[in-house]
Amino acid sequence: MRRFFMLLLAPLMFAGSSQAFAAGPKAGLDNLEFAGARDQNTPVLLSAASRPIPFRGADGRVHIDYELQVTNARAVPVKLVSLEVLDAASGKVLSTVSGADIAATFSLLGGAAGDSVGPAQAGFFWIDVVLEPGQAIPKVLSHRVVSSGPEVKLTAAVKTSGDGSVQTTQTGGNVSVSTRPAPLIGPPLEGTGWVAFNGCCKDVPHRRAGIPVNGVLFVSQRFAIDWIKIDANSQQSNGDSNKNENWPTYGQKAIAVMDAKVVSVLDGLPERVPNALPPDTTMQNVTGNHVILDLGRGYYAFYAHLQPGSLKVRVGDRVKRGQVLALLGNSGNTTAPHLHFHVSDGIGPLSSQGVPYVIDAFTARGVANDVTEQGKVMWTALPQQQAVQRATLPMNGYVVDFPSLK
Repeated sequence: MRRFFMLLLAPLMFAGSSQAFAAGPKAGLDNLEFAGARDQNTPVLLSAASRPIPFRGADGRVHIDYELQVTNARAVPVKLVSLEVLDAASGKVLSTVSGADIAATFSLLGGAAGDSVGPAQAGFFWIDVVLEPGQAIPKVLSHRVVSSGPEVKLTAAVKTSGDGSVQTTQTGGNVSVSTRPAPLIGPPLEGTGWVAFNGCCKDVPHRRAGIPVNGVLFVSQRFAIDWIKIDANSQQSNGDSNKNENWPTYGQKAIAVMDAKVVSVLDGLPERVPNALPPDTTMQNVTGNHVILDLGRGYYAFYAHLQPGSLKVRVGDRVKRGQVLALLGNSGNTTAPHLHFHVSDGIGPLSSQGVPYVIDAFTARGVANDVTEQGKVMWTALPQQQAVQRATLPMNGYVVDFPSLK
């Protein structure tokens, strides 16, 4: 499927570990006890950066999405063999990744995918835990990681592999699951035939767009969607696709997802020519013309790539749900007219953490699976029982209809 995206990944921090030993109360080796008797010398350090918020997807399942940082604390390379995500209380395995799927789920800082972590390198598992309807949401998640590499002294609980390396199984990186619900919002658009490109939750550019800003790694686009409109013939463009006006998306209305306050506006950036990323993208123009709304409770809605001169609001304005904010365009770091929309925990388009959200009502018509060279979106219809959606997040590729403005 052809994709439209904003940007990429980059590096974070590194940490070390230590062990402390204390002599037992009795003399002699036979009776010696020490505080670290059960300690394990592990190849990698595991940590989850933030508490994930569960949400219900339009696929009818609950998703818990977050990143597990993996840091190789040794001077030799480590290969990742498998990852299991566990309910820390029961020990039940909720998700498993192994074999070729490791390279599709893990990437080094800087974005390179693979299953190996070099000496003193770090990377992330991009985790999507999926719970079936009725399945209990765990309070705490834990992680069991199997890795292999050259044998290092003081390593416990190891198993020699056929190539002479040893395997180590370790459990850690516990993270509490947030009890705060995903914010409930209205649609950011109106009308029929909207395709959710680059949406949640798998291997798409937004999901892995970790960006180092002001000394911190942010994943503001974690749950972002690039919305593109198709016409009655499922065309995303007609005629010369190098012209913005030949895209049904161009000039459509971006609307407020709820009553809110306008806290950031950028206008005056030029339109781009479709089908190629611009060569002059900077931190200042990457979003294109944009509007940011303060939704309250620490949440912010971000609308990007708007048409220059079309913005109808200013900083400080109070807007009502459904109010027109601007027209969709093709400004900023983009390859086609579309609306990039996400919700985050801060006003910075890139210097904030993306949070999941659910849309109160829409109709799910199908799932896109390809785009032809002629700009036609190929999609498969969903069963009728999945059509009416309430308080869910459209998943990647979903073709949806939103209520029309009155």
